[in-house]
Amino acid sequence: MKECYNVKEYFLDELQFQGLAATFFLLNGFQLKGVLLHYDDEVLIVESGGKKQMLFQQAVSTIAPSQELPFPTVY
Repeated sequence: MKECYNVKEYFLDELQFQGLAATFFLLNGFQLKGVLLHYDDEVLIVESGGKKQMLFQQAVSTIAPSQELPFPTVY
């Protein structure tokens, strides 16, 4: 039996625990570059320019990490 995981949570976990910088593209076209400090089901806490900002996940369209993230081969 295959073990399943949530791809979004895996991606956010890797960003958070590796402390990688990323660009967060919002639905309104704004781009925020920073480091993901924490997340839950509704919000992301991002540190950018020495400030902590809360982003609602529903407002984020794309997250582009500064480095490639490893993904397991088992889906």
